[in-house]
Amino acid sequence: MQKKTGLVIEVQGLCKKVDDATGSLTILDGINLAIEAGSRVALVGASGSGKSTLLGLLAGLDHASAGSVRLLGHDLAQLDEDARATLRRGAVGFVFQSFQLMPHLTALENVMLPLELQGEITAPEAARRARTLLEQVGLGPRTAHYPKLLSGGEQQRVALARAFVTRPAVLFADEPTGSLDAATGHAVIELMFEMNRASGATLVLVTHDAELARRCDRTLTIEAGRLVV
Repeated sequence: MQKKTGLVIEVQGLCKKVDDATGSLTILDGINLAIEAGSRVALVGASGSGKSTLLGLLAGLDHASAGSVRLLGHDLAQLDEDARATLRRGAVGFVFQSFQLMPHLTALENVMLPLELQGEITAPEAARRARTLLEQVGLGPRTAHYPKLLSGGEQQRVALARAFVTRPAVLFADEPTGSLDAATGHAVIELMFEMNRASGATLVLVTHDAELARRCDRTLTIEAGRLVV
């Protein structure tokens, strides 16, 4: 696979503040960073440091109080909610700690869903691609199972298949092994890195796991809302 080049994420002066009972609380303050295409970046820091908030801002899931985020060349502040959603559907994948599978859909249907939302391919082709990925993550015999009938590790593997089925340019992962035991988490991480290498996607990963962070190309540490250089 030809190595992708250029910047996929550019952040300047990013700030996030929220109002609470005591006044204004600063969650992120003056974040500047750039992430190259095809790289693997770990965001680390103590609980409450702002790393998950930063991930949400990078993905266009939240609005900044100040500063700018450019994702795949798009200034997110200049896009309305529909345009942000369209950008995410076409070029972004997500893996969350809580899996976030649709409980009323089978494993196959959960993986097909992002393709159906794109509306660019036929249902049979979406099913074929989803089934291929479920086989790749070792769940070929479980395609008709609903999430409640799957273990936590199996649910996260479904979530991985769902994240990669659209062939995203960027994958955001927020504590993807946080709900799993050590052995299952290790297997899921190995699978995620394998799929990421095969796809060439840029990976931005929030984690508390120092060993996992060391496997990334870069580690960015957030302390009290600031990026530590």
